[in-house]
Amino acid sequence: MPPITRPTFDELKKREGPYLNAWGIYGKDNEYGQTNLITPEAIKRGIASVENGITINLNLPLLDKSLQSAFRGPVVQEVIDYGTWYDDKVSFNTQASTQWDGYRHWGYHDWPEKGQQTYYGGLKAADVMNRDVPDFGIQNLAKKPITSRAHLLDIPRYIAKHKLPPLQALTSNTPITLTLLQAVAKDQGVEFTEGDVLIVRTGYTEAIKALSPDELKKLDLTKGIIGIESTEEVLKWHWEQGFAAVATDALAYEVFPFDESRPSLHQTFLAAWGLPIGELFDLRELARITEEKSKWTFLLTSMGLNIDGGVGTPANAQAIL
Repeated sequence: MPPITRPTFDELKKREGPYLNAWGIYGKDNEYGQTNLITPEAIKRGIASVENGITINLNLPLLDKSLQSAFRGPVVQEVIDYGTWYDDKVSFNTQASTQWDGYRHWGYHDWPEKGQQTYYGGLKAADVMNRDVPDFGIQNLAKKPITSRAHLLDIPRYIAKHKLPPLQALTSNTPITLTLLQAVAKDQGVEFTEGDVLIVRTGYTEAIKALSPDELKKLDLTKGIIGIESTEEVLKWHWEQGFAAVATDALAYEVFPFDESRPSLHQTFLAAWGLPIGELFDLRELARITEEKSKWTFLLTSMGLNIDGGVGTPANAQAIL
């Protein structure tokens, strides 16, 4: 593949079509979005970052109900007895636990007309529901797995180290700002290169696990959860870094509920750029080991489900230090 020259952020703002769209910049029939930036060089940078030979699981236990996305329903396992051998059958929403949002998950709202939804590459809502239209489906994260150098920005570690007021993981009162992201990157000595993956730890998993059963039952996550602030400044920074994918331990990469007065990160990342969003990643062990090794850069591997036209997929992700 020849070198990729992407438009500047200011050039994106002037393109025809919906705001900030990057449709077609990798070629008319290309469906890989920002994962196009995972070049052989990006993969080799990831491999070169492996120093200790340590593998770390980044996936939450599928059957842990306290960590599932409640409104998407439980994960159900059925063991099948054939008399002399066993199988099991698992039924779940592909975004109920650690997962990637695919390009058919979130679209431009009210574009090109009010009431219409349009997805990455111009895909229509009717196409998303049509099993005969696989375009821009989750199979692309199996054909081109997310395998690249990745960086953990450990927000709770930075907050504790600098004795700053703690963030509130189970409300939207303390969004993660661009200034904080940049400060954490500087503090950890992290430098980004086009094709890298950004992973942000918010402390959401630990906050959920600290609740009693009664507190968990009363928790209404729709009222607000922690995430990255959705501003044009944040969007510009993500575009200019050239991330191939982003992920977090929270229920949504950005602060939720979304601010309806401006484009959400979901709309821009997924519908405009084809930038996969990872959510509910288990970053607890990764945070412990990276702190121990003073090393927040590693190889990330993730293989999505090979389902044509799929909307989301379990991440099946690991970090290799």
